[in-house]
Amino acid sequence: MLFCVPLGPAYAADPLVDKVCGLLQQPSVVSGRFEQTRELSGFPKPVNSRGRFLVAKDRGVIWQTEAPFASTLRLTRGEILQKAGDTVTMRMSADKEPAVRAINGVMFALLSGDIAQLEQRFSVTGKVEGNRWALSLVPREASLAQVVTKIELNGQKFVEAVDMLDPNGDRTRIRLLDTVAANALGKAEAAQFE
Repeated sequence: MLFCVPLGPAYAADPLVDKVCGLLQQPSVVSGRFEQTRELSGFPKPVNSRGRFLVAKDRGVIWQTEAPFASTLRLTRGEILQKAGDTVTMRMSADKEPAVRAINGVMFALLSGDIAQLEQRFSVTGKVEGNRWALSLVPREASLAQVVTKIELNGQKFVEAVDMLDPNGDRTRIRLLDTVAANALGKAEAAQFE
């Protein structure tokens, strides 16, 4: 699910980023299934969910949870929108809420693989072994560190796993499965961004 974005001169010399970008496919659209486990402080059992994801490099991310409850999260550069069926349960605009712009920027960069954006906000370390890679992201900014302590990504030609640790000890683990690449959105997929 990770896209390599052409990097500016400040980032072009990073051999780790160059190696990871060399392994990743760079399609316009990626879709597949996800399995997510959230371990919450103070709760003995993790919360598991599963569903489908769609990442369109120029449009945004659709995160459709199928179980345990059906919902859709749409993330674009200007808005976060959550729906249960046809009912909007949350809408946050980056124009009206400054924090949304920061959250959207990080989440969109993470899910669309904008490594240049990630390197601006995170210290990036990692390794490449054969055709597998792993990156560890630690926030550079104190305000971002209040939301996430560390993010780990790994995969091959696509991101296969994302592990996020929050300052309060909560952990979110996401596995991305059956990933498929495409050159463009289909009509039904494009309609999800309207």
